[in-house]
Amino acid sequence: MRRIVIVLILAFATLVYAHEGHRPLPTRGMEIDVVTGKMVLTKSSRDLLDVRTEDVITGLVEESIATYGQILVPWNQHAVIASPLSGRIVELLVKPGETVEAGQVVAKLDSLELQQLVLELRAAQVELLLSEKLVANLESASQSGAVPGSRLRDSQAKMLQDRAAVQLGRAKWDALKLPPEMLDRILTSPEVEHQLLLDLRTPISGVVTHADLSLGKIVNPKEHLFEILDLSRVWLKIQVLEKDLSKCEIGQRVVFEPTAQRELQYEAVIDIVDSYLDPSTHFGTVWATLPIDPTSSSTILPGMAGKVRIQLGGNDGKLVMPHSAVMRDGAERFVLVEQEQTEVASIYQKQVLALGSRIGQQIEVLSGNLYPGDRVVTQGVHELGGYFAKGVLKIGAESARDIGLQTEVVTSGSVAETFSVDGIVDLPPTHRSVGSAQMSGTIERILIDRGQVVSQGQVLAEISSQPFKNLQLDLLQSEIEARLLAEVVNSLREARDAIAARQLWESESQLNQVTTRRENLIQQLRTIGISPEQVAELLENRRLIQTLPIKAPIDGVIVGFDKFLGHVVVPDEPLFEVHDLSHAWIQGFVSEQDFPRIEIGQSVRVRFVAAPDEIAEGTVVRSGQAISSDDRTLAIWVELRRSSSLALRHRMMARLEILTGKHSDGLAIPRTAIVREGLRSYVFVERENQTFERRYVVTGPSDDLRVTVLQGLEPGETVATRGAQQLQSGYAALK
Repeated sequence: MRRIVIVLILAFATLVYAHEGHRPLPTRGMEIDVVTGKMVLTKSSRDLLDVRTEDVITGLVEESIATYGQILVPWNQHAVIASPLSGRIVELLVKPGETVEAGQVVAKLDSLELQQLVLELRAAQVELLLSEKLVANLESASQSGAVPGSRLRDSQAKMLQDRAAVQLGRAKWDALKLPPEMLDRILTSPEVEHQLLLDLRTPISGVVTHADLSLGKIVNPKEHLFEILDLSRVWLKIQVLEKDLSKCEIGQRVVFEPTAQRELQYEAVIDIVDSYLDPSTHFGTVWATLPIDPTSSSTILPGMAGKVRIQLGGNDGKLVMPHSAVMRDGAERFVLVEQEQTEVASIYQKQVLALGSRIGQQIEVLSGNLYPGDRVVTQGVHELGGYFAKGVLKIGAESARDIGLQTEVVTSGSVAETFSVDGIVDLPPTHRSVGSAQMSGTIERILIDRGQVVSQGQVLAEISSQPFKNLQLDLLQSEIEARLLAEVVNSLREARDAIAARQLWESESQLNQVTTRRENLIQQLRTIGISPEQVAELLENRRLIQTLPIKAPIDGVIVGFDKFLGHVVVPDEPLFEVHDLSHAWIQGFVSEQDFPRIEIGQSVRVRFVAAPDEIAEGTVVRSGQAISSDDRTLAIWVELRRSSSLALRHRMMARLEILTGKHSDGLAIPRTAIVREGLRSYVFVERENQTFERRYVVTGPSDDLRVTVLQGLEPGETVATRGAQQLQSGYAALK
């Protein structure tokens, strides 16, 4: 190869002219015009270097994010089954791996609690039948004067109590979701013995994935007995870096490659961009839904993990070419375009380009004199490209666009005295809340989706809670007792002198106690989210409210929910977190050394990790007034003067630049103009003919925006403020 290069770089002494009408060929294999960027290469030299070309084409240019994801089952397609009563398993009707339908019986239990309830119902029904017969007889006897009216009133009160006991028993039966036809048989034929078993039914259709049970096992209501998964569709939970989360949008295409099946790819689209940030990892979450084809041979299982590629979008019909064709001359990027190829020679033209995103082995062409169908050199570029080196850092219009070059004239200015602290986005306590159940139970219905916007008071889920049902039963008992005592008091008041005053006083006292207890129970129901209309309906119809609602405490968006149907909850356990993102503070953490420099009202410039180029301005409004013993920092809070264009999320990371109010004057240039090499600072000064000179400078005080220059620059000179790092790379290539 060295011999080849030596041959090619020899000076061209003479030219041999071809036959009339053709261009003369170089006698040593190559001819180059650096000014025009044209190269002539003989066939023998081309073959010797094995120069090859490929077409420039139009194609799809699409930016993507590479990350990881995991398959999860949707909340309403994942259920566990527990028994409402303690008991002993006497029949197991399904096995793990079997498919079941919603409502199908999966096991039967023999429950002493159920038998006790049946006995209570039978006893109440027998007492009611007896009371009704006795009242019927006493009514006719009372009309004839054979028995006193007080005895009839006592019998009527006893009948009402027995009727209330039956009604309460019915309510208990319904609360346990036991078959109503079985209850009718018990009450209509109380003398017949019924061998009752408690049926456990599946709430959803799906596959039984867990059933760690055996015949004869004693179970309790808090124990998960079966787990059912409906795999008709699954969710793909995708973890996204905080800095990339703002790029994700609903409708973007995602490609999932399972770790266990690398040869397979599953496509979906983003349907939810979550507002939740993990407090430990600061990962955000986006969601996609994957439908499952039961006829397909491929299998997607919950828990599977793998690589995910999020397609951020792009345009079809963009100009692309092989990345291997790109050559460099300092900060310039160019290609050699084949203009002509004959049996004796080839002609190539240098074209400087502005390039965009790389897509695999292709790269986007943003601008430059290049068109579909042009052929660019892809092999031999390293040997040929070196002949076009200018030896100076010159930036043309296309190269300036390629590196995003911006310049600024050096002038006098000032920089503020500042210091930096770490910070996070902190939603005010009034703008974030949790939805929880105030009584224990199991989740029966989930009424919201991931990242859903909800309104205050909206029902998010419903809990099946035995304590909640017991509270309603207590209220019904108190209501019935209050009505009975009210009738007794009215009867005693009508009797007047026929009874002792003490008897009336005692009855009135009992009525007051029962009424007070009833009002207290009503207030408890109101406290846990039951409306006045629902309470009135409960008292009127004596039918229990089957589920306890969990309501949104504020307007906002749902974040951080990860429960499922049948999940056992305990009182005050946070189930849903709701964030109102309409207003946010920025919390900063000032070191113990710097806290004396903090004052209320100071101006602050805020940069977010998710959008480092955006600067938000704010003001210090308060501090924690204490140094934390954990990290020796003082907490401060900053309010933004105007809303950020970035969608702020709770716990987003930020960097705060706090202005202390003092300034330094001198020549000031943007910080982005400074490039560093070791401990030395440099800038690129624009000279004539679009060339740049790297110059050593001595810097002085600086803030987060600008830096003063003490030596190395003069007012009126022009320096590169953006693209300086690319100029540094080009400068290094020229050395």
